[in-house]
Parts: sequence; C-alpha cells; structure tokens
Amino acid sequence: MAHIDAGKTTTTERILYYTGRIHKIGETHEGASQMDWMEQEQDRGITITSAATTAAWEGHRVNIIDTPGHVDFTVEVERSLRVLDGAVTVLDAQSGVEPQTETVWRQATTYGVPRIVFVNKMDKLGANFEYSVSTLHDRLQANAAPIQLPIGAEDEFEAIIDLVEMKCFKYTNDLGTEIEEIEIPEDHLDRAEEARASLIEAVAETSDELMEKYLGDEEISVSELKKLSAKLLLT
Repeated sequence: MAHIDAGKTTTTERILYYTGRIHKIGETHEGASQMDWMEQEQDRGITITSAATTAAWEGHRVNIIDTPGHVDFTVEVERSLRVLDGAVTVLDAQSGVEPQTETVWRQATTYGVPRIVFVNKMDKLGANFEYSVSTLHDRLQANAAPIQLPIGAEDEFEAIIDLVEMKCFKYTNDLGTEIEEIEIPEDHLDRAEEARASLIEAVAETSDELMEKYLGDEEISVSELKKLSAKLLLT
C-alpha cells in the first residue's frame, strides 16, 4: 500500500521475478506488468483495482495483493486490508510519506494490520533515506526503527547493510540478481552501529529480559533480535 507512483506494482513485479514466478520483468509504463491486467490500467500505467498473486520464498508461500495508490480508488485498499495478515508500506525515497500514505496507514491501523515499510527508489534523483524515515515519525507518529541501511543514494546507491546480522550486501549488476556479501565499509560502520543500537533499544521495550541485557551492555544475539523484531511488528 502506498501513495500513487511510489512503486507498489513495480516492487511486486520484482518480487515475482526474483522468486522465479515470472521470467521477464514487465514495466508499468509500458503496460506490461503482471498485476495491471485491466486495459485501462495498461493504458494509464496505474493500478485501478486490487490484484492478487502468490510467490514462494525459502519454503514459505507468500500471498500478495497489489493495491491502488490513487485517492479515487482507496476503497480498494480498505477492502483488501480486511483480509490481510500484514502490509508493506512503500515509500518513494525522494518524497517519504505522502498524503495517500497517511490515508492507507490510518486504514491499516483501523483494521489492526501489522506493517513494515520499504523505502523504494533509492536510485532516484533526490532520494534520501533518513528524510523518508523521519516522515514516518513526524507524519504518521510511527515507532519506526530501520532494520537495513542503504549505502549511497541516487546514482551512487550500491549496497545495503543488514542491521540485524551486521552484514553488508552489494549489488553487482543493474538487474539486482547478483549480490555479493562484503565487509561493512569503515566510513559507514559508526552509522550502522548507531542504527543497530536504536533498533535494539526499540525491540528491548517488548521484553523485560532483553531490556536488562540492553541496560547492562550485554550482548544480544541475532536470534533474539529477530524474534523480538517480529514481536514488535505485531504489537
């Protein structure tokens, strides 16, 4: 769910491609994406009605509903939220939270749908990850804690830091199908450690035992962090 043109349908198309569900990426502006099946959607390059698909990843079946971002079709989003177990809020990295983002976020809150946020278009001119995250706090009052950090932005966007396992993954081709694990660059290490500390502080609030560890400067395991990050998402 997202504001129009944040990239929901394109993101869904990439998911289907990376999971092997489809073997060619269709572009929305060409009317070739899997999810925009109506003639009007293909002509206009926007999603008008919710469309469902499924993919498999690491032994799990993932059901996906691609919802419209245009304000005129927001009832489609609400109808989908009634049956969803969770939602991915897609942000344009240049714009952050936009008006329709606020609308669908409130709808998800109404139906008690857990949410994660995907900051899309990090290679776009004007992309700013920190700004996008700040809009989650300022405009949605969301208790948002990044679990990944990008390295670079715009045409210099090149890698992702996994804050849970403190690993760094670099894209080695434009399609995003070739990924290499590398050491976290020294000039990004302090930033990553600070962000991980913020993540641990956020999840520690869900567990008295973990809070004691955090306050006592004890090591928190990756498995604990994963488990409690999921718990934080569901609360």
